[in-house]
Amino acid sequence: MLISHATVGRLEIYGIADARPAPVDPTRSYPEVPRENWAPHRRWLTDEGQFQPDLGCFVVRSPDGVVLIDAGIGPGPVPYLGDARGTLRDSIGELGLAFDDVTAVIFTHLHFDHVGWASIPDAKGVMRPSFPRARYFVGATEWMFWDRGPTNVMAHHVDAFARIVRPVEEAGLLTVVPDGTSPVEGFVYRCLPGNTPGHQGVLATSGGHRCLFCADICHCPVQVEEPSWSHRSDADPATGKATRQSVFAEFADTGTLLAFGHFPRSADLGHVTRDGAGWAWRPLGTGN
Repeated sequence: MLISHATVGRLEIYGIADARPAPVDPTRSYPEVPRENWAPHRRWLTDEGQFQPDLGCFVVRSPDGVVLIDAGIGPGPVPYLGDARGTLRDSIGELGLAFDDVTAVIFTHLHFDHVGWASIPDAKGVMRPSFPRARYFVGATEWMFWDRGPTNVMAHHVDAFARIVRPVEEAGLLTVVPDGTSPVEGFVYRCLPGNTPGHQGVLATSGGHRCLFCADICHCPVQVEEPSWSHRSDADPATGKATRQSVFAEFADTGTLLAFGHFPRSADLGHVTRDGAGWAWRPLGTGN
């Protein structure tokens, strides 16, 4: 199952797994968590006890246009992911859409697996924006972090920014907006730092209903139940832990849909509920 779906007011939300990389030992992704601590949470691992996240993004169809929340890994091959190739173009086609139909691309942050389809090579190998009718949006803090050339991040992220994001800026299609503001009618940035300094979620509202696109505050549903667990990609783990607690406290039991790009498509859309002193993840349609 590579596409999930939910309706929020007049919004049709589709979760797309652009790629699903090879599974790894969970201690590689969560190095501070002993393997035995996963025993109560085996349902979030493969049958072999491995961790396998989706590398996903979201397509939102509204009466005003088609909004893409993040942009996957790109066409590939991506060496860092074992030469994985993204399938976003095919998935959008399954929805009866094409890249030309996208009217806005909203970046939650600029890690390589969230910008991959932002631009692609033309027939001469020159990188061009993939969504020519769209405006691309990014928050100011996130932009400034990458624009100044950070030296404390992994090389594949820096390369993706220079190779994939810069061409969008040079084409004049990128808009940098103040953190916490609205890039598109009905969509508002929410500051959710930790994974990157300027990491933001996106809160979409329609007809009194809401969906929070949480981006990388969690990489696995286990982090709803264990919010103190940090993924190795978090730039500031302590801030990430505080962000998770804040989000769950605000949105638990409110009916607000939450969307997570790295959860499996069978569990990427759902609700957080209170569970004693903690939280539980309730994916749509599972009844659990």
